[in-house]
Amino acid sequence: MKTHFHMKKYLLITFLLSALSTASFAQDNLSWGPMAGVSVSNFRGDVSNTAWKTGFTGGLFINYSIVDRFGLGGQLLYTQLGAKVKNSDAETRLNYIQVPILATFYLNGRGNALRPKLFVGPHVGFLVAARNQNGDNLNADSNNKQFTGMDAGLTLGGGLNYRLNNHMWLNADVRYGLGLVDVVKNPNVSVYNKNWGVNVGVSFPLGKYTPSSGKFTPSRR
Repeated sequence: MKTHFHMKKYLLITFLLSALSTASFAQDNLSWGPMAGVSVSNFRGDVSNTAWKTGFTGGLFINYSIVDRFGLGGQLLYTQLGAKVKNSDAETRLNYIQVPILATFYLNGRGNALRPKLFVGPHVGFLVAARNQNGDNLNADSNNKQFTGMDAGLTLGGGLNYRLNNHMWLNADVRYGLGLVDVVKNPNVSVYNKNWGVNVGVSFPLGKYTPSSGKFTPSRR
């Protein structure tokens, strides 16, 4: 009888701790984390002899869950774009600090351990280097730069979030970046970036933000 009582007491305590943990997790609607991946890029527009080039993407992201199935996120990424020349070793390497702002729709609620998602939003890129395959600076002549300093476009894609524990999520996505701004200085041609990306990241809770009061409560781990 005594053993049975202790067993019921143990089960009750376990249930309460689990409920409190879940409630604490549910309160967090703001998270952040690192991400990294591969970018496969090319040019589009007044070009006909280019091929896809592989590069690196890496940086940080922050996500805000507005409601159970909808969120808004910002990312700060170092992204390698550009293109190769077909049947040649020649290539153009355009490296950007890229800032996508993404609206995300989750296909199920926060209580699920696996959450498929779709996202779309604008991005802006700030050119930090324009070089060829030998590392030569293509914008070295300040009076005759080949590439503009900014890029902008649309990012869209989909992916999965998988809960590792109550405070960590594994994020994976596949995305397409469509450049909408001419990135070359030559007024006689128009060239735009385009790229596919595969990225993986890990998110950690920051806490809960309440828009109505502007109050932020840090996460308790």
